[in-house]
Amino acid sequence: MEYRTLQLADKEAVEQVLAPLGRNDSALGFANLYSLTEKYGTGVRLEGSVLHVRQTRRLPGAVAYYPPLGGEDVVADADRLLEEAARAGERPVLVGVTPSQRQRLEEALSDMFAFSTDRAFADYLYRTRDIAAYAGPALAKKRRETNKFFQLYGDEVSFEPIVPSCLDELRAFQQAWHDGSRRRGTEEHPLELEHRKIALDLDHFEALGLEGILLRIAGDVQGYAYGSLLPGGAFDVMVLKGNLDFRYIWRALLRELARTVAPRAEYLNLEEDLGLPGLRENKLSYQPCALLERYQATPAGEAAQCSG
Repeated sequence: MEYRTLQLADKEAVEQVLAPLGRNDSALGFANLYSLTEKYGTGVRLEGSVLHVRQTRRLPGAVAYYPPLGGEDVVADADRLLEEAARAGERPVLVGVTPSQRQRLEEALSDMFAFSTDRAFADYLYRTRDIAAYAGPALAKKRRETNKFFQLYGDEVSFEPIVPSCLDELRAFQQAWHDGSRRRGTEEHPLELEHRKIALDLDHFEALGLEGILLRIAGDVQGYAYGSLLPGGAFDVMVLKGNLDFRYIWRALLRELARTVAPRAEYLNLEEDLGLPGLRENKLSYQPCALLERYQATPAGEAAQCSG
């Protein structure tokens, strides 16, 4: 069966599949599926109320598949998927496997898969109300730093929602942020992929169902943050950028975004850390209430070959 590139016109059909699943995985929001297509080489196939997702650039030397989303029997679906991949000459790995799916696969196909935690792709969940106030002793430092930001710049600081009329200003700020990151020596390939993803998001901001805030200082855009509601009701913070010439700007941006979405989202999802130590340390410092850990399931023969 053929996989194809996800289109904006697929949004309604895809969300009808994902909504009943009630999952808060950032990777399974339509906006991320769409705008990360280039990064992960994502292809999709819609069969009635089931969504198949295949990613050719997510794992080196393998093709990543999500267990069919909306499927009724993960065991039969996985068996069929492996047969299909074998006919195509691929080395398949199941990704985004939930704990309950892992249990079913182990019970029914105990010798077929080797499982490993996909820790680099574990999403960080936070209670929105905690971030909106930086509440409690564990977040006292974030609270002090945010207060310091407003002491330093407060008279000139303003927040506003991202609306179509401000997108050109936002694009200009993002271009300046990108150029500054290049000068600081940020690794080129990931930086360019992210920059193109953000450009795609901004070009289709309303169509993707995105929402967010701009931060101005003395009238000029100095930061922004945006994301979307996930099928499980959490708010996915897809992008957060700030001019680091202004101390603690990220703390203030995140708090304000949390206050903005708090009436509609009990949790914030700050996405994964990609295994980067600095990013992991930073996300842990905000005191997540949960990590959405998912598993990879590698066909047992392939796993043995890799370990050998």
